[in-house]
Amino acid sequence: MALVLWLALWLLLAVAPAQAHAEQRHLRIGESVLFQQPGAGWEAPATVPRDDLDVTAGESVALPHARPRSIAEPGESLAAQPQVVWYRLPVPDALQAPGGTALALYLPRWQTIGNVAVYVDGRLVHGTGEQGGSRVWNSFNRPLWVQLPAMAPDTPGPREVLLRMASQPGVGGALSAAWMGPVPELLPSYRLRTWMQVDLLAIVSAVYLALGLMALAVWCVRRHDTPYLLFFAASLAHGLRTVHFTLGDLPLLLPEAWFGWLTLNALGWSMVFIYLFILRIHGQRRPRLERGMAVLQSLTSVATLPLPWLLQVDAMLPLATAVALLMLAVAVVSGSRVAWSAGTLEGRLLAVWMLLFIPTGVHDLLLQNYVLDMGHAYLAPYTSIGALATFLAIGYRKYVGAIRAVEVANAELERRLSQREAELAASYQQLSALERQQTLDAERRRLMQEMHDGIGSSLLSALRMAQESQLTEADMARVLTECIEDLKLSIDSLEHADTDLLGLLAALRFRLGPRLQAAGLALHWRVEDVPPLPWLDPQSALHILRILQEVLTNIVKHSGARTIEIATGTQAGFVVVWVRDDGTPYAGPAPQGQPSERSLGKGLANVRSRALAIGAEYSWQAASGPQGNTFGLSLPLRAPVR
Repeated sequence: MALVLWLALWLLLAVAPAQAHAEQRHLRIGESVLFQQPGAGWEAPATVPRDDLDVTAGESVALPHARPRSIAEPGESLAAQPQVVWYRLPVPDALQAPGGTALALYLPRWQTIGNVAVYVDGRLVHGTGEQGGSRVWNSFNRPLWVQLPAMAPDTPGPREVLLRMASQPGVGGALSAAWMGPVPELLPSYRLRTWMQVDLLAIVSAVYLALGLMALAVWCVRRHDTPYLLFFAASLAHGLRTVHFTLGDLPLLLPEAWFGWLTLNALGWSMVFIYLFILRIHGQRRPRLERGMAVLQSLTSVATLPLPWLLQVDAMLPLATAVALLMLAVAVVSGSRVAWSAGTLEGRLLAVWMLLFIPTGVHDLLLQNYVLDMGHAYLAPYTSIGALATFLAIGYRKYVGAIRAVEVANAELERRLSQREAELAASYQQLSALERQQTLDAERRRLMQEMHDGIGSSLLSALRMAQESQLTEADMARVLTECIEDLKLSIDSLEHADTDLLGLLAALRFRLGPRLQAAGLALHWRVEDVPPLPWLDPQSALHILRILQEVLTNIVKHSGARTIEIATGTQAGFVVVWVRDDGTPYAGPAPQGQPSERSLGKGLANVRSRALAIGAEYSWQAASGPQGNTFGLSLPLRAPVR
């Protein structure tokens, strides 16, 4: 209803300039004299054929004026001679006075199947259809603007204005009230009326179609969202059914029959697509009703095709009109109920928009049949504004809803992430505490094992020897020294667990150097930089120290050597530690991993077990000469698989 009130407001402003400017010279022409001209043709003559006009038979009529019409005429009426009538428009006395002011005739609307021509003082000054436009799809919706011939300043104004209307037999014709006056005074009203009545329709249809194309693009990406496709189809059908409201005098781009067929069927298809759009947007279906509407409109479209073996379009006009009205009734009644029951903003807009189809359709049908004042505007084409508002409301809701959904999802993700972070932090703390505890427990067990196997074993042996009175003071000092060295090596393994093998060897030299010197052995240091060992931890470090300690102890006790050399290097993915002496050659135990018939002593068994524990390889090589041995300990660069 707001749309109707808004249109009535601009129409009142556009067609009533005289009331707004009562003091000015332009005047509304509300009466005319009507003449009949039997036997005249379609083409307007250059001058008024006064000999053919029966001046005495003129009839005074009030403007707006309409001549009755029928809904449809036989096909032969398209080729029949026209019915020609003449309207004599009185020129106000004020406009006939000399003054040199440019005058114009402004006619808000005329309508007929045919053409009109304007004569000033007997001469043709304007005619519709002169540029080859259609007589059926003419410029009926465009206001008529005729600028009268300019007069000299001392020449009187026009005395007579005649309007010739040639109409297809039986269809009648109508004129609105006319205005005549100075161009500057009438031009604003003409431009406003043209913009509201023609240009606005074109703009709205273009925007409607542009939104439809955008909806089509969305549907191409989201094929399951059929409302977008239906909205595009509805916008295309609406554009086709409103083109004739914006036509001028230029020729049609299509044959007249095909243009009429498109215009005639576009209304029905528009209702079908709008109804389907309303159903789909609310997630509903009416299978039987949908199929019935589609089949009926399809049959109507086929029956009205402008083909030679079918009936003429004008003969099928009652059927096509009845089908379109049926589609309109179904779409309005069922569609508005579905939309309103949804309870959403866009649903209410759709329902109100659909309900507007009834008053606007009735209004336009009455206007088309000349029941209403011809100064009214066709309102149905403006209902597309409701479609635009509805689509924008739907787009707004979806856009805002998508943003809110993203925000809610982000907030939920942040909450879950914070929760997971807190859980991970708690788990990490628990794991860290557990790892620390496990490390402490493992280190405690290792130290206990080392103390039991090393210091404990030495002290226990010394205790037994002392109890059996077999331990001299020198032996006691030696045992205590070995126990202290074992304890210091255990401490060194804790201090140098930073992947630094050279630091570990330096600690070994510092601890055992004095003992070797006291035993009369010269220690030569031939180490070089080697890559770090990432897997070197306190336990592995202690294994390396114990292995080298055992080798050095064997050299001191059994080889009779005078010099010992410790060297480092890299070889085939290993860091190698060599211990060389000049003592009695010793082949050592069987190569690592092979069975041996020789029984291993406790010390050599410890060497083998510790090497296996850290994934290392070891070897003994006796010199080819009378003296000399080489022990090699190969430590892998990568962490061994334990």
